Amino acid sequence: MGDKMNMEQKLIDFLKQFLLIILYIFLSLILETLFYKNIMSSNFLLSNLSFLAIELIILTVFIFIYRRKIVPDFTDFKKNYKTYLKENYKYWLYGLLVMLISNAIISSFAGMPSNEEANRELLSRYPIYMTISILLIGPITEELLTRAPLKDTFKNKNIYIILSGLIFGSLHLISSLESHNLLEILYIIPYGALGCSLAKIYANSNNIWTNISFHAIHNFISLTLILVGALL
Repeated sequence: MGDKMNMEQKLIDFLKQFLLIILYIFLSLILETLFYKNIMSSNFLLSNLSFLAIELIILTVFIFIYRRKIVPDFTDFKKNYKTYLKENYKYWLYGLLVMLISNAIISSFAGMPSNEEANRELLSRYPIYMTISILLIGPITEELLTRAPLKDTFKNKNIYIILSGLIFGSLHLISSLESHNLLEILYIIPYGALGCSLAKIYANSNNIWTNISFHAIHNFISLTLILVGALL
């Protein structure tokens, strides 16, 4: 009876994770449609603010869903952030190393991933929106979406880490579906490596703000490298 109940709970948790991803995609599509005229406006500030409004609405929805987790975790993180960062930075570095090596190998024959090309184009067209999204909104939303739902489902941390990493990597490959380049599926390795390292951090700290911090640091470094590369 106990095993059956555990299996049913796992299926429910999987369903919740799936529904959260569907909710994220659905909200993005609906809001982009509603804000379409403003997004396509020739007014630079209006188009940037419209994209930001979409991101903030989605973020607000997920903060509401996870409000019972976010608030106490933030209080805990303020008190123990030095410990959390010191104990877990090595896992982010491991993920970063695997990501860089695998990304270099795959890009040598598959080209730049569509996700990266799309981000660079958006950054050039909507720099205000993209900077805020990359450094702040994105890390919070993505960590809430891919890290929190499954952690308590599996007693085996390795299974949780792999699944969370694969979900994280898959979300970054959505734009690749439009490219019709099957080789881009391989980019789930570098994105998934980063996702697994972040999942490991969450499994250790059990504090979502630890993940958000490392995610934001990673994005800051990536954004800096993109901007420096554009200037050279």
